[in-house]
Amino acid sequence: MESASRTLVMSPPELWEVIDQHDRMQGLMCALIGRATEVTVNQREPESVLRWEACEDGDAWIEVQLSEKGWGTNVRLQAENGGGPTKLEGWLDAVLDELATPQKRPFEGISDAPPKAEPEPRLEPEPEPAAVVAPLAETPEPEDPEPGTPEPETDEPVPEPEPVRQGKLRRFFGL
Repeated sequence: MESASRTLVMSPPELWEVIDQHDRMQGLMCALIGRATEVTVNQREPESVLRWEACEDGDAWIEVQLSEKGWGTNVRLQAENGGGPTKLEGWLDAVLDELATPQKRPFEGISDAPPKAEPEPRLEPEPEPAAVVAPLAETPEPEDPEPGTPEPETDEPVPEPEPVRQGKLRRFFGL
């Protein structure tokens, strides 16, 4: 049996939330014994002690003890790999390093650029009840093209420009 201890700057409830997950316990046990296995929890005292073992090999187990210490939590990790080839000393330190990394990022999801806003629907202007329309200015006749220049062929009629409505300009310029 090997053990390692470290004080982490996290509260016992935060660490308990990280440790007390079946997938995490199973992953740590698989890394400890070097093969895939199922785990069973032997001892569970919330925010204090958690111990689990490999189902197929009862000699391999992991125990985590949590206790408050100053601004953080003292984590004591003990493990036995059932006589397998894994070096526990380096493995225990790696587990403590993993537990020390922040699991929650306070500013996750915030990017430099704000999300693109959906364009607002365009509102059609309300018709003016008795707007005065200015007469259109006469447009000069187009000049004949230079000789030798082909005329563009279009079958579509050329649309006339829309008249400028004086009522809207007055509102726009405050007249």
